[in-house]
Amino acid sequence: MSLTSVGVSDEHLRLYRYFLRHPERGAESAGGALGWDRDTVDEGLEALQERSLIRLSERHTVLVSDPAVAVEWLVEQRLGELKSATDEVLATRAVIATLIDDHKQGEARSPSEDIERVDGPEAIRERLTDLAFFTFREHMSLLPSPWHPHSIDEARTSDLRMLRRGIRWRTVVTRQALADPATLAYLRELEALGGEVRRTEQAIRRLAIWDRGVAMVPVDPADHYESTLVVRQPGVVANTVAWFEQVWDTGRQLPAEDDLAARTPVLSALEHRVLDALTRADKDEAAARELGVSLRTFRRYVADIMLRLGAANRFQAGLLAKERGWI
Repeated sequence: MSLTSVGVSDEHLRLYRYFLRHPERGAESAGGALGWDRDTVDEGLEALQERSLIRLSERHTVLVSDPAVAVEWLVEQRLGELKSATDEVLATRAVIATLIDDHKQGEARSPSEDIERVDGPEAIRERLTDLAFFTFREHMSLLPSPWHPHSIDEARTSDLRMLRRGIRWRTVVTRQALADPATLAYLRELEALGGEVRRTEQAIRRLAIWDRGVAMVPVDPADHYESTLVVRQPGVVANTVAWFEQVWDTGRQLPAEDDLAARTPVLSALEHRVLDALTRADKDEAAARELGVSLRTFRRYVADIMLRLGAANRFQAGLLAKERGWI
């Protein structure tokens, strides 16, 4: 039992509980009962008064506040402080547009590669992560074939982050892509979180576009994992955007499915282990060591799982995961 999160130390909580159990005793009795000296008792009484947990009468009698009222007030006060702090942090997003304008002005003054070749799966993954992280308004893509399962795991963090930030996320897929259960389930998951998905009967090539300013296409359409081109040349990017919009406009919504099935995400093996560790381990450090990942990686997985569950805290995440059969 602890009230440290609302500003009451464990020692002061001990003093408060003493007076709850013995309301008939005066302040002077606490020292002997708890083994404290007079200064420690006086310090505790002052701290409890500041938190409105007790009041001292003129005769130095301790009047104990109802814990149902007093502690609830402390909780509400702390939540208000946290909301103010959160609002202050979120307000910093207002400077993003200004900083982007500064960045564009800088790019206009310095030469940059209009077309860049990126080779190797690891380098391609890093570039995809960077482009998604710096996306500000919109992401568009064409998916002619299914995602590999490991590609879904790698893309999930970036995709969910974009949706969480309010970025418009659109993709057009083929019948071949939808025939893959893992790909379809992931698309349904993204739809449930605000993503927009359409299907097409047209022959399309793999393509991704960020903020209508950067496009990525594979060097070899048959093997997009080996080499890719990152294109920033305005005329070329404008043509890829126009092609995407044409395919999008003629596309159709995904076939309707049962709402529960549409919202049930696919969990990777590692995510299942993260959930299991979350319900068993006392500390994040221990859970991360058990899974063989860094503390930062473990906490990132936990944050993404909580977002997908719509959980306000980890305890609720565990309950919701069990209710939905995830663990």
